[in-house]
Amino acid sequence: GWEPKIDGWRMQIIRYPDGQVELWGRRLERKPNWTEKLPMIVKAAQKVLPPGTLLDAELSTSRGRRFIPSLFATKRRIVPIVFIFDVIYLDSRFVGRRSLRERKALLKKIRWPAPFQPVEARPVRSLEAHLRQALRHGHEGILLKAFSSPYLLARDGPMATQHWRKVKASR
Repeated sequence: GWEPKIDGWRMQIIRYPDGQVELWGRRLERKPNWTEKLPMIVKAAQKVLPPGTLLDAELSTSRGRRFIPSLFATKRRIVPIVFIFDVIYLDSRFVGRRSLRERKALLKKIRWPAPFQPVEARPVRSLEAHLRQALRHGHEGILLKAFSSPYLLARDGPMATQHWRKVKASR
């Protein structure tokens, strides 16, 4: 399948078994715990996610990636968008061994309020057409993912495998 390659900041959303929610940036940030800086996302996650959930997501804004730092300001003038593209734990169970198709079906069962937007994986028909469509919508490209693929974890997050590939436009 294919889905848009969102141009944002990678984020994991964790709702612990005790109900607490944390938001974590990935990789190179010095202080990647964004929980206190993004209370509106924490509150929305507490309303919708069952305890024991871990989501893979992309943080963006209504005005795109370059406005993400303004989300951390005390007086926000921008609206966050959280693109949800995978679930790793649900109801305290590791679901990463399930296929991408099954994990996307689990995500579809949740009624996502703003600022959440689930990312759908669609069947591949034409790489060129899908890439053009993604670019027209302001995305940086597309991701190709085998519907049968598991979510493989490495020390720093998902493991690169032969099941997932990024396709970006050449500049």
